[in-house]
Amino acid sequence: MRGSIQGVLGTPRISRLGVGLCLAAGVAFAIQPILGTIAIDHGAAIVPMLGWRYLIAAIVLALIARQALFALPLRVAMSAFGLGLVLYTADSFLFYSALERTSAPFATLLHYGHLAVVVGVAAFTGRERLNAKRVAALVTILGGIALVGGGAVSPDALGVAFAVASAGVYAVYILASDRLLRDVDPIAYSAVLTAGAAIAFMVMGGVKGDLTTLGGPTGVTVVVAGAFLGSVFALTAFLAGIRLVGPGTASLLVTVEVPFGLTLAAVVLGDRLTGLQLSGAAVVVGAIVMLQLRLPSPRPLAAKAIELRDRLLDARAARRLAARTA
Repeated sequence: MRGSIQGVLGTPRISRLGVGLCLAAGVAFAIQPILGTIAIDHGAAIVPMLGWRYLIAAIVLALIARQALFALPLRVAMSAFGLGLVLYTADSFLFYSALERTSAPFATLLHYGHLAVVVGVAAFTGRERLNAKRVAALVTILGGIALVGGGAVSPDALGVAFAVASAGVYAVYILASDRLLRDVDPIAYSAVLTAGAAIAFMVMGGVKGDLTTLGGPTGVTVVVAGAFLGSVFALTAFLAGIRLVGPGTASLLVTVEVPFGLTLAAVVLGDRLTGLQLSGAAVVVGAIVMLQLRLPSPRPLAAKAIELRDRLLDARAARRLAARTA
């Protein structure tokens, strides 16, 4: 059964679907820091903002999943809930804490430090092959992100620490989800995951007594938008993409978030784009395109060259034989 599923997932059509889902998730993820910054600027507290967002998302995802939710193996459901309760909660809290102290593009840049861990572990465990094209894409993307960061204005040290810690937690979350998602409905998995995160944040908010600190009507609008765009759509699309193309490739593709988020921050928040940042964004996009190019393998090319040589030799021998018998 598993072999047949892996065969289906390996078809070009399914791979293209996985690529599309990851790119769409990256674009949606890019919007989240912008929404979070707007809510925080209007007085929203991080814990209630994320608590209500994940609670709304968990309810919507559960309604969409319906019967698939009950079909989840108990081990997977418990693991997904635990991931949401601990890792997803920690990642979100650390990342949005970084947003309070530094810009959205810079926090996103540091968060992508998880790429090296995810791609490396996926290759080490045999989940994905670490070929020359993938290595080149990883190095190019990290280089492009470094260029984006090079244009940032002196960041807050604690904000940097929060973002880097968030990247480490996120890497563990992606790798754990990859193992759990095989043969599992990603929407049902997302529903349980976000339920765990929702409970964690709502309990923290209840203890602190700030569950209503959402930043007024603007903050409430941001929470609802974040629930549907960032948790219902982006999270589900990304997890489905991981299942279809693997954690390493999915993590590389979703870096489209960097150039898109940079542009969005400039338009919505008024962040100025430097020439260095624009160059970095272009490099990231170019690396994603390179990752998807199907370059011909040297072996087939060599085989074709040998075949052509043999044909030429055969034709030459035939002409000589014809000349002798004439």
